[in-house]
Amino acid sequence: MTDYPPILILRLEGPMQSWGLKAKWDIRDTGEEPSKSGIVGLIGCAMGYSRNDPRLVEELDKNLRIGIRIENPGEISKDFHTINGVLPTAEGKFKGSDGEPTTIISIREYIEDASFLVAIEGPGQLLYKIRDAMEDPRWPIYLGRKSCPPTRPIFETITQDYGSIDDVLAKYPWSSYTCEVREKYPEELKCIVEDHNGPYMRTDRVQKSPVRMYGIRNVRIFKIKAPIMKEDTCTSLD
Repeated sequence: MTDYPPILILRLEGPMQSWGLKAKWDIRDTGEEPSKSGIVGLIGCAMGYSRNDPRLVEELDKNLRIGIRIENPGEISKDFHTINGVLPTAEGKFKGSDGEPTTIISIREYIEDASFLVAIEGPGQLLYKIRDAMEDPRWPIYLGRKSCPPTRPIFETITQDYGSIDDVLAKYPWSSYTCEVREKYPEELKCIVEDHNGPYMRTDRVQKSPVRMYGIRNVRIFKIKAPIMKEDTCTSLD
């Protein structure tokens, strides 16, 4: 029995995920791992917080610190879209008309068949509130975009067996939902941990902004030896 503070653990797995860093208008990119704004948005969706709800910043972004372990990086793919009609512009005007619609081209990026472990630190009462929301979400939750549903329940566990996020990432059993990936058990795993003194910056922190610009946070990026494999079921891609 330990008395470590609780840490919430999520698993993000699905055929497609997309965690935009510069996504605006017809540019819809994805980072290589979930962004903090994406994780906060996912949690806010489960808790029924709308996009402009100040609790996204004041309650979630400011109080939660996250670490991510890339269980399987997947592959980034690009999807070609055309959008036709009377379309809004960045200047607040419109292009096209009912009789002469306009067309724009939009490239959408996705991560295919990726798997991420997310460890979250924060006030215990808030973490248990998030757990309850994950088990009975107010709105459907998705992996960065509404077209990217998860293939398993996102909530993994809430635990007091680990002393820190780094401890979770180093010791919590590795897993992936596809049998093909499990057969290629990795030797090392990449980790990204939010840290005020970290040498790397991520522009993915939720902040109040009328143009939906994101704030900067510092992170550490490092690799660890893969821990033992979790004994659970897997799915063939065939």
